Amino acid sequence: MNNMKPIIKSLTACVLAGLTLAATTSCRAADPAPADIAAALKRSADWHLANPSGIDTRDWVIAPLYDGLLRVATTTGDPKYLAAVLRFGTQSGWMPDNRVYHADDHAVGHAWLDVYLMDTNRAERLAPMRERLDYVIANPITEALASGQKPKTPGVAITDRWTWCDALYMAPPTLARLYTATGDKKYLQFLDREYRYTYDQLWDKKEHFFFRDASFFDKKTPAGKKTFWSRGNGWVYGGLALLLEQLPADHPTRGFYENLFKEMTGSILAAQQADGLWRPSLLDPGQVPVGETSGSGFYVFGLAWGVNHGLLAREKYWPAIQRGWAGLMTRVKPDGFVGYVQAIGAAPGVPGPDTIQDYGTGAFLLAGSEVLRAVGGAAKMEPAALLAAAEKQIADDKTPRAYARLVPERKDDLAWENDKVAFRVYGPALRSGAEDSGIDCWCKRVTYPVVDKWYDQDRLKKISYHQDHGEGYDGYHVGDTRGCGGLGLWIDGKLVTSDTYTTAEIIWTKPDMAEFKTVYEYPVKIGGKTVYENRVTRLRLGARLSEIDTFFSTTAGRGAKPIENFPHEVGIGLVTQDKGAQITFAAEQGFAAVYETLDGRNLGTGVALPPGRILRTQKLPAADKDGKNAQALVLTRPDAKGHVIYRAGFAWAADGEIKTADEWLKYLTVQANAGTKH
Repeated sequence: MNNMKPIIKSLTACVLAGLTLAATTSCRAADPAPADIAAALKRSADWHLANPSGIDTRDWVIAPLYDGLLRVATTTGDPKYLAAVLRFGTQSGWMPDNRVYHADDHAVGHAWLDVYLMDTNRAERLAPMRERLDYVIANPITEALASGQKPKTPGVAITDRWTWCDALYMAPPTLARLYTATGDKKYLQFLDREYRYTYDQLWDKKEHFFFRDASFFDKKTPAGKKTFWSRGNGWVYGGLALLLEQLPADHPTRGFYENLFKEMTGSILAAQQADGLWRPSLLDPGQVPVGETSGSGFYVFGLAWGVNHGLLAREKYWPAIQRGWAGLMTRVKPDGFVGYVQAIGAAPGVPGPDTIQDYGTGAFLLAGSEVLRAVGGAAKMEPAALLAAAEKQIADDKTPRAYARLVPERKDDLAWENDKVAFRVYGPALRSGAEDSGIDCWCKRVTYPVVDKWYDQDRLKKISYHQDHGEGYDGYHVGDTRGCGGLGLWIDGKLVTSDTYTTAEIIWTKPDMAEFKTVYEYPVKIGGKTVYENRVTRLRLGARLSEIDTFFSTTAGRGAKPIENFPHEVGIGLVTQDKGAQITFAAEQGFAAVYETLDGRNLGTGVALPPGRILRTQKLPAADKDGKNAQALVLTRPDAKGHVIYRAGFAWAADGEIKTADEWLKYLTVQANAGTKH
């Protein structure tokens, strides 16, 4: 019995140590196995990559997923996760999102610039983000803005400065990486000024948490506590880690950021619950008594990062990290699905086992990658070697897929393709040229993707995609015509067209469908307001026709709604390439077609509408000096919901599938009767 006393004392000590989160080395729980951590990370990354969320590839929602995938790649040594980010970056043109000043739209810059820093010869991965932030810095918003207060400066929005705490994850790490990439201190100077502005406005010096924004200063929880949102503060804490790892050791304000990180750490530890997770409301865990994944993931990431980088003492903080990781694993289903993620919002909300978001999986991947480093399980692979392996994976992949991408390095083109056809539309950089909103056809004779290759060869090797080198080419002339399925407004007997697209978004989809959104501005006003076209284009694998769903509005992009009782007819056109082109109008069957020769090979283009939607047809004479580019128009009106829905595409005889005019007309007849099926 006497021999049992030391054992009982030891067990008692361990229990007490666990309760105080200060376990000693002798009784600390065993570290998670590196192989188990790596397997969990890959399982969740694989699940999420296989199940696209349908988000804009430059949206803030997906930015943490990119951050997490990059770290999974570097910690596991598996290049496929870096390859995934490379694909996203290429699709996105390595660009920020569309809102110039909004911090959310700078968040993808973390990943784009991390990839650039692996190979600084790839200037196209730096230029768009640098151009955007250079503009913001050269034209700063200086008005004191706060949530709930209307800006005094015309044209300025509340979100044009960092007036909400989430912004401290979104923009600061991008600015720090721009400094690393360029050595230009203006990025850090702007970062310091704007960060202190947000800190002074939203930091609670007593609780050591950030209010989400100024509207929360007086908001209390049901228990009378201040409302400090878990994910909001998670954004800040995770963002500090991403910022500090790029901030120079001798930067004058580094001490401010390190001290802020440490002050937050104390409050974060105090808010951790017995299951290792954090509740949506940090000071009132009973308000929503459910462990939430995204905030918890950012906290575990930050804590582990702090230990790995020497800012936090391992002996003191490692038990909390262990418990946090164990808690996060309870939020992951066996197939890798990361649940219990609070939906997009600004305050504590209720998550559940099936609530998932890109940023939730991203936070989990960030956390697990740092925990894997902490237990000594990270791969030792040079970034350049990892990048080369990822790029080789992409280059070697000949799997047919539907794909769309932005191409800022080629005058803001937007191109899309599948296994049969490829197209492009023109962007803002060509606004002063002849091109406007027509649709271009790229003929291809191979099933694998060619768009990236052709653009790169044209730009880097001067191998023109206007010549056929065996895979196909762009020999189709568009200019200021409608091309293959572009549209315009029929007003007073004339076709009124828009210029190039003003904004565009690539949508994350599975490889069996490409999808993107574009906005066009018309030189037309209704009720004194400018008319915009808000278009969604899709191309399915195996199809020859793009599916277009568009409507006209007096606002552009997010939140736009169709104009009721739209007064104008809509003309959808096909341009001929040859004087001898055969034009077929089949209004009753629901299509129009052109069949002709292009550089000695047969080419058919066509437009198909739902049954009964064609009002009439019209041929516009050629306006070019050679008389080649006449246009075949079908005229329609928006449907009862205000939308115009149609499909447009082509068949090139050299691809070996549809070789004659009869075959093309039969194809279009089937397509017109099949709706959106291919």
